Amino acid sequence: MQQANEKTDWFYALLLYGLGFLLFWEWLRPLSIISDTGQSEIFILFTAFLFLLSYFQLPFWLSFPIKGVAMVYALHEMFFPGSFFDFLWLNYFLSDLSQNVGFLFDGRFDRLSNVFRTSLFFVLLWLISYLMQYWLIQTRRIFLFLLVTIVYISVIDTFTTYEADQAIIRIVIIGFVLLGLLQILRIQEQEGVSFSKGRFPVYWLMPLVIVIAFSSLFGYIAPKAEPQWPDPVPFLKKTTGDDGVGNNGDGISKIGYGEDDSQLGGPFVMDDTSVFTAQIKDRGYWRVETKDVYTGKGWESSVRDRVMFEGSTETLFEDDVEVEAFDMKMNMTGNEEFDFIVHPGQVTSIETGKDVQLLENPLTGKVFTQNLGESVVLDNYNLEYESPTFSEKMLREASTEYPERLANTYLQLPETLPERVGALAEEITSEEDNPYDQARAIENYFVGNGFVYETTDVAIPGENDDYVDQFLFETQLGYCDNFSSSMTVLLRSLGIPARWVKGFTEGEFVAAAGDYREYEVTNNNAHSWVEAYFPEVGWVPFEPTRGFSNQANFVSDYNDDEATNTETPDPAQSEEEQVQQQEQQPEEKAATGSSSSSFEWSVWYTVVLIGIFLLLCYLAVKNYKKWLKRLIISKYKKRDDDKALSEAYFRLLWLLDLHGIKRGANQTLREYAVQVDQKLHTKDMKELTRHYEENYYRGKTTNDSWGEMKKLWENLIKKMQS
Repeated sequence: MQQANEKTDWFYALLLYGLGFLLFWEWLRPLSIISDTGQSEIFILFTAFLFLLSYFQLPFWLSFPIKGVAMVYALHEMFFPGSFFDFLWLNYFLSDLSQNVGFLFDGRFDRLSNVFRTSLFFVLLWLISYLMQYWLIQTRRIFLFLLVTIVYISVIDTFTTYEADQAIIRIVIIGFVLLGLLQILRIQEQEGVSFSKGRFPVYWLMPLVIVIAFSSLFGYIAPKAEPQWPDPVPFLKKTTGDDGVGNNGDGISKIGYGEDDSQLGGPFVMDDTSVFTAQIKDRGYWRVETKDVYTGKGWESSVRDRVMFEGSTETLFEDDVEVEAFDMKMNMTGNEEFDFIVHPGQVTSIETGKDVQLLENPLTGKVFTQNLGESVVLDNYNLEYESPTFSEKMLREASTEYPERLANTYLQLPETLPERVGALAEEITSEEDNPYDQARAIENYFVGNGFVYETTDVAIPGENDDYVDQFLFETQLGYCDNFSSSMTVLLRSLGIPARWVKGFTEGEFVAAAGDYREYEVTNNNAHSWVEAYFPEVGWVPFEPTRGFSNQANFVSDYNDDEATNTETPDPAQSEEEQVQQQEQQPEEKAATGSSSSSFEWSVWYTVVLIGIFLLLCYLAVKNYKKWLKRLIISKYKKRDDDKALSEAYFRLLWLLDLHGIKRGANQTLREYAVQVDQKLHTKDMKELTRHYEENYYRGKTTNDSWGEMKKLWENLIKKMQS
């Protein structure tokens, strides 16, 4: 009987926590639409993890650090590139935390970084998960939270673009089921109702489920009257004078690829509209075009002419650079009408499958699609392209004698550029002696030094402001355009030819098909980065934007890799030794090319060890009550002295309290014994209490009292829920 009741309680708790999480999920769904919050799936997974830990009811000393580590890991995944165990990011995070705590106490809320704001949001989710546990398990009341949820979703639906039609249906169904379950539990606890054989009371719940299902279905299919009140949003905007236009006539726009970059700055909101899917073997960024003229407010192209596409795009890499040929398939979704080609690098062939004319801007590298002078939007096309591997030795030894054509085009800077921009470039690179290390120093400069990735609180340069100068010295808040433009200008200030590149990041992995991997790219993946020119190498990409990582391949030196690859087995060696040597060669190559592989293995070992440790901790916490009961039974089972009964009885009271059967403050031992027997479905506690009182309150002490009571005492301990 007790085992059946334990199963029922387990199922009840799991059902309550599951429904509670689904109800709270409705609060998180609109975030990606009504705000600039990205990666909302991380918030959902973190919340689910919190509910899961609450269900297992781990002790505070264990659950608190686990939740803390999970929160820090989530922050790392959202804001910091690289490995979680690369503690350089942790130093920045701690310094950012310290700085923002100061801003918080000073009331300078506008200076709070995105990392700190997200940290506060994670803490809020943490607190709400605790409150949900309190409402569901302790008080058995959820109506107030349900009501607030309905009001919240209704307001969001009214005043934003979020469509809450389905959300309201889900909330009503989940909420009513929760209310019904909690009412059943309250009746069971208040009236002392126990269900036969510990089974789940389906016959109690079925009427509730039928009523909710019928009401929801009827409400969904019933005809709806037209709105009786006009939409309040236009009225409120008109009344407040807010027509959605921001400063300088620029409002909050949606992220995505745009043609006009002459005026950069200002906030934007995320847009997960799918743009295209691609089947590709090599992972990388998607190029559209480059721009060469920095105006102080944005970017423009000095050449607008188009020439016939000669079968390959602009030469990005010189002959000495090792490249690997790939092919890919591009499928446009039709949500965005692009009359140009999106490609991953130096294209050698384009197959459209249609009678389409291809034209190219010789400076920007943008390839247009048209037919008889009219723009053509392709549904799909195939590409062949080359992906480079850059030798850092070649880059460091590259000449500083740049072709005159490149120097005239890609060293341009406006006369109005403040001198402190060039002074900052000199300061950042003061310890470097070659353009490549100088470029790396500038790229790494944006990792710290107070720069924060921000999409909403982003300034628009005024009439007398320079876009890059404002970002570097005043706001330090911005997104990819701010970071990439600043690095391009800093490189040009040092005399290194550089240009601004537009396109998309790699997108989200969808599926694998043989050697190909399918990626989906949305408007959220619109991005800009930097390319710098190195003689005898070509155009090399750099990624200064916080939270993004460079997808290009770099090796220390080609010769080292070639020496490793050209090693041949000694004919005198046995066949087994030759096989072993060949198996070891890839490991040696990885070790000479970069130390990252060994680091990744050490990280994996560390993750496995931590996982084993957490599993052991979980098993220890999960079963510690069972082990504790066995320890106490073994301790008192062999005792026959007069004090054994008294000590064992009070140890039994302690165990009962530990297992949730608590004694009231004014409750007598006999009253408590009745409560225990009801919970454990036995009569042993009343009998044991009677003997205890006879021995110690009435003076009827006998030597064999404990011997007679051992069996009752042991049975009670064994019946407790583990």
